[in-house]
Amino acid sequence: MGDEITNKLGQQVDNKLPMLDLNLLRVFCTVCQHSSITRAAEQLGLTQSSVSNAINRLKHALECELFIRVGRGIEPTAIGTHIFDTVQPMLDTIEQTLMGIKAFDPSTSKRVFTIYANEAVIDLLQPQLDNALAHLSVRVVLRNSPVFEAEQFQDLQMQKVDLVIDIVPPKLKMFSCQKVAQERIVCVVRQSHPVIKNHLSRDDYFAAEHVMYRFHRDNMRVADIIANAPLPQRTLYSEQSSLLSMLSLISKSNAIGIAPYIFTQNYAELFKLTLLELPFETRPIDLYSIWPTKHALDKSCIWLRKTIVELIEKAYNLST
Repeated sequence: MGDEITNKLGQQVDNKLPMLDLNLLRVFCTVCQHSSITRAAEQLGLTQSSVSNAINRLKHALECELFIRVGRGIEPTAIGTHIFDTVQPMLDTIEQTLMGIKAFDPSTSKRVFTIYANEAVIDLLQPQLDNALAHLSVRVVLRNSPVFEAEQFQDLQMQKVDLVIDIVPPKLKMFSCQKVAQERIVCVVRQSHPVIKNHLSRDDYFAAEHVMYRFHRDNMRVADIIANAPLPQRTLYSEQSSLLSMLSLISKSNAIGIAPYIFTQNYAELFKLTLLELPFETRPIDLYSIWPTKHALDKSCIWLRKTIVELIEKAYNLST
């Protein structure tokens, strides 16, 4: 009896498939990616009611529930997940193929690219970018990365930004990355610090108050990311969203902080700062260029990625 019902339902769906609007699948996959009708509508440039209607049309065509409500959001059902896992790679392949066909000429294109990067990268990259684009029509705008990585990946997925330069590689297959540079982190103190002079002991480091940079990746601060072993709790003196503000505050107090070496050495004389090696084992910070995997063959995005890699390599080589 169960097999008869399954076969009957399958036949009903088969009869409707030739008339199915394939745009419904694109809307469905976008809702799956965002777990939200609102955010999907924003990415697609549609109203929320249009997206809801599209999901309902697909639901009736397939005669099965596609989403369930979880908290304030929605998640795909088991069958919804199966459809998404099968259909989304096909949509990405189609988009890549079409993007690969479209030509791109930076000398005539009026396109404006947007890149997320942290303050230290922007400080080094902007002069190189100005020189490289001086005689081109295309523009590239550098913007400070969001504090938390989830927001930047959401903006990348929704195509609010074209590229992200970050210290943590993506974990999801929908994003691709390339390592583009490496930077080391140092401790920063004012030159006239009453305790810390030309050497920093572990005891002095953890006894001091800290000015911390408001930048989190993998739910950790930068010091915890680069440390080879878990660090004791530090005493917070202040939290700053700007590296320059952090350096300025350190120059006026007995608090200390950590910052990228190349960026900080450029401002050490201005702020009268001393740069010291950290008193615990660390690893360097890797920088990654990150983009949506579906844009792998997009000629404009290929140009952007290649240009940024070349300019970052040049900027870091000139500064070391």
